[in-house]
Amino acid sequence: MRQSIHALEGTLTLERAKTTRLGRTRQKIARVGELETIKDLILGVKPSEGFFMLVDRQMTNLTFEAVALRHPDRFDKAVIDAATARLQTLAPDAGPVA
Repeated sequence: MRQSIHALEGTLTLERAKTTRLGRTRQKIARVGELETIKDLILGVKPSEGFFMLVDRQMTNLTFEAVALRHPDRFDKAVIDAATARLQTLAPDAGPVA
């Protein structure tokens, strides 16, 4: 998860030519922890802004959905199913993105 956050912050910092931090995501992690943050974002009705930012930059493997699929033992079935479904909307005929 930290790799995902750092990668997106680094990319946005370069694109914007100024330091960019994912403040709301970092605050949520501090409040509820990494796993709960991932779970909440995956189970949200709409994908997060960060999801689209990573996908648009060909960094789909760093989305929290992909992170959850790489660590299925840490999440319940509902989270894994939601992550799978969201990633399949990107390329319905493709195999797993994780």
